Formats: sequence, structure tokens, C-alpha cells
Amino acid sequence: MTHLLRAEYGPQGRSGEVKTWHVVRSSDPTAAMCGREIEADAETRDESEWGTGLRGCQQCGSLYIHEAPHFPGDPHR
Repeated sequence: MTHLLRAEYGPQGRSGEVKTWHVVRSSDPTAAMCGREIEADAETRDESEWGTGLRGCQQCGSLYIHEAPHFPGDPHR
């Protein structure tokens, strides 16, 4: 299963900064794993950026780790 990171914006929308990064399944890119709906045109990043200092949704992160416990190239897993 492939995952993506998708942006949730703060009160200023896209002109402001990203409030939270959520994990989505590539099969449904507007539904975060935590259940939050993500804008269809929200910024997207590769799942390899999870855990690199981005402000991520804790619930999405927990669910993501259970679905993708062995990310290719990660020497710590």
C-alpha cells in the first residue's frame, strides 16, 4: 500500500503555513488516516518525509506505522 503526506492548512489557507501534515493512502488522497478530510489540491509530499521534522498528525503517524512498519531504506526498522 502506498502512502502520501498531505497538508492541512491553518486559518490563512494556502497563503499561510501548513498547520499539520496528515498521512493518506494513495487510493484515497482526500481522506487522512485519522479521518480528517484533506483538500483535493493540498500540497503533497512523499511518505519518506514522515518523521523528518514536519509537524505531523499523531493519530495518522500511529496508524501509518502499523501499516508500513518497514520503510525501505530505513536502517532503524
